[in-house]
Amino acid sequence: MAIPNSIADRPKRELKVLSLGMTRTGSASITQALEILGYQGVHHGIKAISSPIEWELFSKACDSFYPSLPTYTGAPFTRADWDVVFGPYEAVTDMSSFFATQLIEAYPEAKIILVERDIDEWYDSMEAAIFSTTWGLRADLVINVLGPLYGLKGGSTIRKIMLGFYGVRNVQEMRRVAKDRYRLHYAEVRAAVPTERLLEFRLEDGWKPLCEFLEKDMPDEPFPVKNKREEHVKRVRQRQDMFFKHFAKNFAKKAIPCALGVGILGLVILRSRSGARWDAMLSALKKTLKEAW
Repeated sequence: MAIPNSIADRPKRELKVLSLGMTRTGSASITQALEILGYQGVHHGIKAISSPIEWELFSKACDSFYPSLPTYTGAPFTRADWDVVFGPYEAVTDMSSFFATQLIEAYPEAKIILVERDIDEWYDSMEAAIFSTTWGLRADLVINVLGPLYGLKGGSTIRKIMLGFYGVRNVQEMRRVAKDRYRLHYAEVRAAVPTERLLEFRLEDGWKPLCEFLEKDMPDEPFPVKNKREEHVKRVRQRQDMFFKHFAKNFAKKAIPCALGVGILGLVILRSRSGARWDAMLSALKKTLKEAW
């Protein structure tokens, strides 16, 4: 779904379902399942990655809720604020887990799905698909160098969300506390939700319990299994490579004329003492640089 860059242009829908299982517990599969069941707009981080509005709002939410962040303000972040973030969606998955207790409180009428998997399998998936792709040399180049050049804040905001959620300063600390934070997350959700609003779910359960909980007819197709670890890593690497190639192309496009301009300037200095010729060549150099950049 294309996401408009203007808040005024975003559709307004009723948020009906909060799927609050941790990332890497089948959120892409749940996203597709909810779409098959007819929910209009299902939020997943992969789909929303190109929305500057959402990254700005998620960053603001981090400052409101995560005391471990240096940018923490504790400023109110209300139901009205969440309505702006999730206005186009009837259901949310994936990144919503980072704000689970806040969303449960903000949307007391929404149904809650809690997808869980074996904790060791989950950690291995997080290491390969999230920790190792969101941090490291490649990620640093994209997030810290190339992203700002293109005005993109998605990567830096994802880091901010994760550091705040895990209550740590870096990815090494995140790895150390990850399993404990996983356990705490599920305990917090279970404690915050009345049993009649909560479906504890595993992907292998299939359509039946999900459709009964949501009061939907069972689809005549297999339950979706999406976004396996290798697919996610490949997608992230492809996106990073796209940045590298785009930057290299632009750099070459701009660097070559600049190099020619510098060469012209050197020739002028070495071979000409004429003021008129100097002014003419300097004017040409300025024109070249302006056109290049």
